[in-house]
Order: sequence, then C-alpha cells, then structure tokens
Amino acid sequence: MKEQSETKLIVCDICGVKAARLVNRPQVLGRGEQMMLVDNVPVIACKNCGESYMTGATMHELDSIRSNQKTKTAKRKIDVAEFVQS
Repeated sequence: MKEQSETKLIVCDICGVKAARLVNRPQVLGRGEQMMLVDNVPVIACKNCGESYMTGATMHELDSIRSNQKTKTAKRKIDVAEFVQS
C-alpha cells in the first residue's frame, strides 16, 4: 500500500520537493450577492513547504465559472457560521 500512495506524490512547484498531492477542496468566489461556492476544486498541496496552489487550467476554469455564474451554478441552501474571535 505504501508504494501506491507514493506514486500519487508530485513535485511541488514552490519548493521543488516530491511531497505534493492533488486534493479536491471547496473554493469561495466573489462577494456579497455574487458569492458562490465551487465544490471539488483541484488544489496542489505540499506537505513539505505547506503551500497550496492551483494550476493555470484550474484558475481558467474558475474564471469561466465566475463569468457564467447563472448557467454554471445551481442554487442550494447552506448554513453559514461566523467566526468570532475572543
């Protein structure tokens, strides 16, 4: 099993170490009435340097989603909490 998980490691563009993985995360775009949540955005996360980043293709697709919000989104009700620092 260990060998299989190692094949999923990629070289980090930030630190150059083969310690990064492709993970899917939610991403919030926009503000106010234009705010939307995009599920399953592919992000490269590095365990060595702690950085996370997206490829140019991913950024391009997020721009396309933002530009075509009415045709590329579906309305869903979600709970929203606000973090209050004490």
